Amino acid sequence: MEPIRILQVVPAMNTGGMETFIMNLYRAMDREKVQFDFLYHYDMPCFYDEEILRLGGRITKLTVRQDNNLPKYLHQLNEFFARHTEYRVIHGHYSGFGMFYNAAAKKNGITVRAGHSHNTNYEHNLVGWLDRAMSFFFTYGLTDRFACGQEAGKALFRGKPFRFLPNGVDAAAFGPDEAQRAAVRRQLGVPEDAPLYGHIGRFCQQKNHGYLLDIFEQILKRQPRARLVLLGEGETLEAIKAKAAPLGDRVIFAGVQGNTGAYYRAMDAFLLPSLFEGLPVVLVEAQAAGLPCFVSDTVDRTVNFGGHMTFLPLGRPEAWAEAVCAAPLARAGDALERTRNAGYDIRTTAAWLQKFYQTAYAGAPARE
Repeated sequence: MEPIRILQVVPAMNTGGMETFIMNLYRAMDREKVQFDFLYHYDMPCFYDEEILRLGGRITKLTVRQDNNLPKYLHQLNEFFARHTEYRVIHGHYSGFGMFYNAAAKKNGITVRAGHSHNTNYEHNLVGWLDRAMSFFFTYGLTDRFACGQEAGKALFRGKPFRFLPNGVDAAAFGPDEAQRAAVRRQLGVPEDAPLYGHIGRFCQQKNHGYLLDIFEQILKRQPRARLVLLGEGETLEAIKAKAAPLGDRVIFAGVQGNTGAYYRAMDAFLLPSLFEGLPVVLVEAQAAGLPCFVSDTVDRTVNFGGHMTFLPLGRPEAWAEAVCAAPLARAGDALERTRNAGYDIRTTAAWLQKFYQTAYAGAPARE
């Protein structure tokens, strides 16, 4: 029998927490039974395109986020859903445009329309405010609702019931490997006796990289040999590079990396001073790696399952530096067990969602 095909509706599949989670699910699914296809809102090459195609997925790319042509987008949606009668279930991860694609899906006979909340807030710019306004209507077109955390679900679904779906990871992929740790640190030019602090995230307003550099500058006053490695790309990257220039080789820009586990192993602690978050995949990964984590108090505290997380208010970089430098930079020895016991192993999440997809698909009317 052919696998059922589930349409994942996304902005695009570049690196980011939401995209990483979707790919973690995709890899863990029994793809002989459930296959993922993707509907993008950008027509551009993306980081995960090649892997999606290799795993058997199909990708359709629309252009609405580039040309802002809403009539064209609405026509494309209706044409797409009318043509692709194999879809009985869609899973929307893009709340801003959900009122459009959910309506088109419903009009064309798709009776199961799941929506997923991955965040608690929006960036404070024009695009963010528009996304917030448009996302207000997302919940009304849904038959099922999922959220990465309680706060994310409350923020997007506003009183409607939802299911908490943990941002699972392949926990075993973040276990200790001293040889790899040493190799990555050599590659990055980090001295053996220098503490290496790390951050993984898209360069954007939300992730607060400028404040992270302020924190690190204060750390250097206390630990002159310290290094900071930043993984990711995004619209604020060049501005952050310019701000980091006076710190020289103490700040390392490592770009986008496929094997993030190797970089977590190289780190001694993980820093995340975000302005807002849902329940970040990177914090699940960092805890699976056993790292001490220093996190802004804007983040949902239920993410702390590893017992090695310190929440700090934004505002005083020196307070962050004091907390970081005072903490023992020792890895948790029971990180894998804690991650699995907390329900954050991707196999648990994928098994539940696969059953949901299969049951929903079987109960939905066939489309012709």
